[in-house]
Amino acid sequence: MIEELLGPERRRRRSPQEKIAIVQETLQPGMTVSHVARLHGVNAN
Repeated sequence: MIEELLGPERRRRRSPQEKIAIVQETLQPGMTVSHVARLHGVNAN
């Protein structure tokens, strides 16, 4: 199955505070970078 993109991809702009909050989630016991990234729809890199 091939998925066709019908318009330009939309990138969500996050504020510095949102970025910090996402990174801080990775510091919680049991949380991994890849899991937190999936929760927020971002690439783990």
